[in-house]
Amino acid sequence: MQIDVIKTLIYTFKVQGKILVFKNCALDIDKSSDLQIPKCLAVGGKENHKSKQETRIKIHKYGKLIVDNEFSIGCGSDIRIFENAKLSLGSGYFNGFVQIICAQEINIGEDAAIARDVIIRDTDAHNIAINGHQKSKPINIGNHVWIGQRAMILKGVTIGAGAVIAAGAVVTKDIPENCLAAGIPAKVIKKDISWEL
Repeated sequence: MQIDVIKTLIYTFKVQGKILVFKNCALDIDKSSDLQIPKCLAVGGKENHKSKQETRIKIHKYGKLIVDNEFSIGCGSDIRIFENAKLSLGSGYFNGFVQIICAQEINIGEDAAIARDVIIRDTDAHNIAINGHQKSKPINIGNHVWIGQRAMILKGVTIGAGAVIAAGAVVTKDIPENCLAAGIPAKVIKKDISWEL
C-alpha cells in the first residue's frame, strides 16, 4: 500500500524526486495542489513502525509544497497547508509531533533542525475585532536555524540564519541572525552564537 501511495503521488503531481512514506501516514492532498520535490521528502520516519501515532499531511485546493533539498518529517507530525497557501522547505528535518499550520506562507531555509513538539503557525485561525488586525502573516525561518522542543513560532515572524530558539520559547517578534532567544515571549539572551548538528 505504501508503494501505491508513492506511485499515485508521483503520477498525479509529476514529482521528479522521491517521496518516502512510512507506515501510519495519512496523506490528503488535493489534485489541484502544486508539489515541487526535486530530491527527497521522507514522511513518517523509521520509528513510525513502532508507533501508533499517525503522521499527517493535508494540502487543500491550490496549496503549494516546495522542498528544495532533502527533508524529513518525523512521526506523529501534523502538516496542514490551506487553500492557496505555500509551505517552502529547504533541507533538514522536523522531529516527531511537529505541527505546521500554513494559511498563507511559511518559508524554512536550509539545514533546519526542528525539535519535537514544535508548533509553527502563520495564522490566528479566527478574526479578532481589533482595528487593523491581520489573521495571517508569513513566517520566514533562515538557514541553519535550530528550534528547541515545544517552542512556538507565531505569525509574521522572521528568524535570522544561525539562530537558536530555546525549548519552550514563544516567538512573537523577529529574531536576528546568530542569536539565542528564550522565554515567553521570546527575547534575545545571547548574540554572536554558533551551533553544530
